[in-house]
Amino acid sequence: MKKIGNSFKGILGGFVFIIIGVILLWWNEGNNVRNLKTTAEMDKTYVEVDSNAINPANEGKLIATHGPVINEQELKDETFGITVKTPLLKRIVEVYQWKEVEHQDEDDNTTYTYEKVWSSDLIDSDGFNESGHTNPKQKLYDDYGTFSTEVKVGAFLLTDEQVGGLSTDGVVNEFNQEKLTELKLTQSSNYLTNSADLSNPQIGDARISFVYNNSTELSVLAVQSGNSFVDFVSKAGKTVNRVMDGALSGEQMINIIKKENKILKWVLRAAGALLCILGIATILKPISTITGFVPILGSIVGSAVGLVSFILGLALSLLVIAVAWIRFRPVLGIILLAIVVVLIVFLIMRGKKKPPIENTVQETNFNQQ
Repeated sequence: MKKIGNSFKGILGGFVFIIIGVILLWWNEGNNVRNLKTTAEMDKTYVEVDSNAINPANEGKLIATHGPVINEQELKDETFGITVKTPLLKRIVEVYQWKEVEHQDEDDNTTYTYEKVWSSDLIDSDGFNESGHTNPKQKLYDDYGTFSTEVKVGAFLLTDEQVGGLSTDGVVNEFNQEKLTELKLTQSSNYLTNSADLSNPQIGDARISFVYNNSTELSVLAVQSGNSFVDFVSKAGKTVNRVMDGALSGEQMINIIKKENKILKWVLRAAGALLCILGIATILKPISTITGFVPILGSIVGSAVGLVSFILGLALSLLVIAVAWIRFRPVLGIILLAIVVVLIVFLIMRGKKKPPIENTVQETNFNQQ
């Protein structure tokens, strides 16, 4: 009875899943249309410029440029005695902690397992369902980041936001040993740690790494403002201000953005559909739970419920997407809807034109006589 009760309680959760899935699908289609309009607008309006000279005629225009990274500033992490000539330097502090993982079987029995993980975020163990897995309340050191205020791409000055978003592929692996002794830390590969053995850490141990930007050439897609940049805001309301590694043309950068948008579109479509399917499966679960007391019947009904949940969830997702197309892409949506209607009418009319089997048989017999 408890299992049946839990199944019925889960119905509310099923409706929540469906609502979230529908909202996600609807928002995603609208966002995708805005992205398509934005990239189309950029394709038509961007200007390819030489980064070595600033042309006042391009003021306020969307420009694409690339050039060598110019930075003379050294960045420091005073706590650890680290100095690097780079546009961006970050300290990442991870703590070895317990992580709770929830498991639920077919009978709605919930169990918990606990695994040890490195995480830069502190995991609150006060809410764990089982005792004996206590995490530290604070980190040995806080995360830290600093950036240069005089980073240029050719003659253009990058903004603080642009510098803060640069990649950090460089890794610091040389440290001041006297400083480490003072801090009571040891080096293990690219990490500093207070662990006695980093290959076999204990809960509460810390490992600290330092990463920095080591780009030699950057590409920028943004609006020219004086000798720097501001955001491009499309007519569709999307904001674009991108800095990418390497020497890329405007067309290449826009194509990268298009690919990112396409991946996001399909990931969110899949997530929305999955939520709808999961929601319907949760709502229908009491049926398989009730029949589950009869072994063979329970198995058959369970499979049927899974199939029905998949079909209904997918159908609901496609319906939401279709309606969203009519809302956000009315011309295309109406055309597609018209095609579907024409096909349905065609199939109905074709079915009506076929003579009944009995009449056909009678006519054939009469002709033979």
